[in-house]
Amino acid sequence: MRVELRPSFKEEVRNAAVPVRRAVLKTIELLSTIPDVSTLGAHHGLRFEKIHGFIEPSSGRQIHFIRITRGVRAMCCLEEGPTIILVSLHAQHDKAYRKN
Repeated sequence: MRVELRPSFKEEVRNAAVPVRRAVLKTIELLSTIPDVSTLGAHHGLRFEKIHGFIEPSSGRQIHFIRITRGVRAMCCLEEGPTIILVSLHAQHDKAYRKN
């Protein structure tokens, strides 16, 4: 699977603590080894989940979350290809699921 990073995601990773940055890198490496969306959904550690009612404003794509660490989530969306686009990083797991 191809992995793309939105500029906002890169900035949030840059500002994150070192353990979170390492976990993001490890997750990106893992995502690049996953062949397709069905395999992504079946991967237990990533906890890939569709979040109903969340749409990325710039593309209109459905938002999903994947687990980076036990408390950190990444907001992402999918594109044909298969490509996963990492949109934003949420260091506080519970707040990631709230609409602002």
